[in-house]
Amino acid sequence: MPFIVDDIFLRMLGISIPPFDMIWLTEQIRDFAYREMYNPEKIADQLKENRMLYEFGEITKEEYERENDKLNHNLKIANRVNNMNLNQRIDRLG
Repeated sequence: MPFIVDDIFLRMLGISIPPFDMIWLTEQIRDFAYREMYNPEKIADQLKENRMLYEFGEITKEEYERENDKLNHNLKIANRVNNMNLNQRIDRLG
């Protein structure tokens, strides 16, 4: 906890030491998580895998359709997030 308070205080003074800056580290972790969660290529691969499982008879048609709907929804969201380029918008605001 004292490290976070120190980081906030140093940020207010305009001082930031990236490898030791806890806020910087949490921002890096957040950005990595967003890139993983909103990766259209990864979701497209999951769609292909779901299709193959259905074609090989490993899942039922209902399971395939349910998963396909969910993945298509996630793909739309991922494309919107990538089109908005949230990292640049956040950097401009903060």
